[in-house]
Amino acid sequence: MSNYIQDEQIGLHMIDTTVMGSYPQPKWLVNHERLLGDGVPRVRNAELWSVPESELDEAIEAATLLAIADQERAGVDIITDGEVGRESYFNHFANSLGGVSKDEIGVGVNRLRRGSESRVTRSRSGRHRRTAT
Repeated sequence: MSNYIQDEQIGLHMIDTTVMGSYPQPKWLVNHERLLGDGVPRVRNAELWSVPESELDEAIEAATLLAIADQERAGVDIITDGEVGRESYFNHFANSLGGVSKDEIGVGVNRLRRGSESRVTRSRSGRHRRTAT
């Protein structure tokens, strides 16, 4: 299949490529056994990271640069950060909302592990988007 599409005004042009989803987080950044054992984090989980908190920002930056370099080597047109710095989509999204308490932790049903519970953030009234997520 060709990477080119026909445009009536300018002729042929290439279809831009990108990646979907998150890049795998390197083992030196994330404790994979802990992630698999605990399941997808619904609240902040400092024990998930393989590096001390004082070095976390620098380690996430290094992992991001590796993901970007990998995409550049592959010839990807639209580069992403690989999402290597977030614990999970749920956790990232919920903690970006106003009206969600990071300090008040509740319990919810874990739909992936039937019959088990997960720690979750508590929602208050007045939920709103503080910034783009």
